[in-house]
Amino acid sequence: MGQGSFTASAAQEAQTVHIEVNGQEQSWKNAPLVYKGTTYVPLRDVVTSVNGTLKWEARTKTATITVGRDKLVHQAGSDFIKVNQVRLSSGVQSRTINGTLMLPVRALANALKADIKVQRIASGQMSVNIETDKVSLLNSQVASVDSYLREINFPGMALIARNGKVLLRQGYGLADEQTLNRPDQKTRIASLSKSFTAASILSLVEKGKLDVQDPISKYISGIPKGDQITLHMLLSQTSGLPSAFGRGEGTSLEETVEEIRHKTLKFEPGSAYLYSNSGYVLLAYVIEQVSGMSYADYVQQTILKPLGMKNSGEASRKVHTNSGFVAENKQWVTAPYYVSQSGSGTIYSTVDDLLKWDRALYTDKILSQDTIEQMYEPYSDKNYGYGWILKENDQNRTVFHNGSGGGFATAFSRNLTDDVTIILLGNHAGMDMTSLMDEVEAKTAQALNLQ
Repeated sequence: MGQGSFTASAAQEAQTVHIEVNGQEQSWKNAPLVYKGTTYVPLRDVVTSVNGTLKWEARTKTATITVGRDKLVHQAGSDFIKVNQVRLSSGVQSRTINGTLMLPVRALANALKADIKVQRIASGQMSVNIETDKVSLLNSQVASVDSYLREINFPGMALIARNGKVLLRQGYGLADEQTLNRPDQKTRIASLSKSFTAASILSLVEKGKLDVQDPISKYISGIPKGDQITLHMLLSQTSGLPSAFGRGEGTSLEETVEEIRHKTLKFEPGSAYLYSNSGYVLLAYVIEQVSGMSYADYVQQTILKPLGMKNSGEASRKVHTNSGFVAENKQWVTAPYYVSQSGSGTIYSTVDDLLKWDRALYTDKILSQDTIEQMYEPYSDKNYGYGWILKENDQNRTVFHNGSGGGFATAFSRNLTDDVTIILLGNHAGMDMTSLMDEVEAKTAQALNLQ
């Protein structure tokens, strides 16, 4: 018996198998089986059922599977599947029985971006239910953008919409070592969180509970030159406060504010631009002081819940998101848990939920259009508004933000002139998201004939 092979007697093989793919009953030549607690399914039968193709290379015992735009490669007896050049670990080796290549069901489901449920109904009876990927979407108009993201091995989730209609919704690369990123995956959005912080402050302005020209000293004592630093300066990154703060897990918002009290300003308040995470932490604390709610609850009640953003909120270890990855010894390894602080980078979301946020900003549902326009105004030579950066090119008006931290790299672009939304939620550290977004914007405009 060769490596990765076993006899039928060594496994529990079902005598009767009921197989459905997307609710349609199927007939397989080979039955699934259970071996040492792992359920295996016949590769060729599964591929046929999901309308894929399989080519077998006998010399290397390698199967090459094509399903849609995805290419899967698996060598018999190995414990991984390559999906579009990304190595997806299965944890256990594939097996060959009576000449049929059998793969662990969980690994194959992940590789196909499908949900496969195998149940033993009774002794000798088994049911297999396969639901193919219903989340991914690609309009042929923007196929060139998808091709580009594949070529550069972009890791994460991407969405492109025009007038609110989704043209591309795709996942790329790994969510963790054994799971591919799917486009409905929850992920950390890093500094894209700042638009929610800014909108929360402005909602309190609309309620008459504060003014952006209020000094921070009105709400928080002890901030250096706090009587000169206004909420407007914090929002527009012109306060002079340095960016960094301690990121110890479990550190309270109050403790971080106390740390900021001992910082030294980089310049006179309002005289220049300096991106400052600390400034947005102070804004989160102001939200809590004025509203009487935690930052997480205020954002949830004021923005996320009214917009039906059910897959968004403030991150914690209790919320499962995909993993961030960092480079270590020329290899990508799972990053430690991403610790930030309220206001600056703690929100998790999905591409679809962020599209709901995008659409809401064209309405008066959360804020009035006059107030929203304040978010897009350039308040420094860096064109930073309130949680958005303005990019103007000829008659084209786009607002943008990027983010990074803990193995995540993100970008959100909203072309206000042509109503084109691009969301890139990457989960590998070190990507230049500003340059990448510029490239994706240009390719999208070309694909949609907007140039």
